Amino acid sequence: MNPDDAEYCSVCQHKLSRPKTVSGESFKRKVEFYGRTESMIPKTKTMAPVGAGAILVINALLSMGGLWITNIYVSEFLPEISDSMTVPNLVFGGLAVFVLCGGVLAMLRRMWGLTLIACVASFVLVAVFGLFCAVLEVLLSVAALVILAQSRDEFVSKSRK
Repeated sequence: MNPDDAEYCSVCQHKLSRPKTVSGESFKRKVEFYGRTESMIPKTKTMAPVGAGAILVINALLSMGGLWITNIYVSEFLPEISDSMTVPNLVFGGLAVFVLCGGVLAMLRRMWGLTLIACVASFVLVAVFGLFCAVLEVLLSVAALVILAQSRDEFVSKSRK
């Protein structure tokens, strides 16, 4: 029988291949520090940006419908001001398209800042063209804003590709 710290066999003098351990060293942990890397960014994706994007898309479509109904009403009952509706149609129609694009970008998890601006712009649209229940639409816009603010890490940016 060879002692625990023997390097050679006491009978045949063959070299023993035992791992060298110093007493107590195997229980110590090495402290290692790593900088912020790609692996620290959460890889799990939730449905939060998709839900916020869906809210923005719904708000944009409802606002487009409100603009359409307003144009029909003006052309039927107030034809004398129908010529002056061009500027509001362009402004609010463009804003609705911007909110719609922001909703799609939120669903794709792209351009977080732009989607946040589109979410704020949806407040203006809801205030002007809130069709069925403007209070509910404002609450949904607030929910979309909070969801987008909390799910920033899920959005893809050029620096993290």
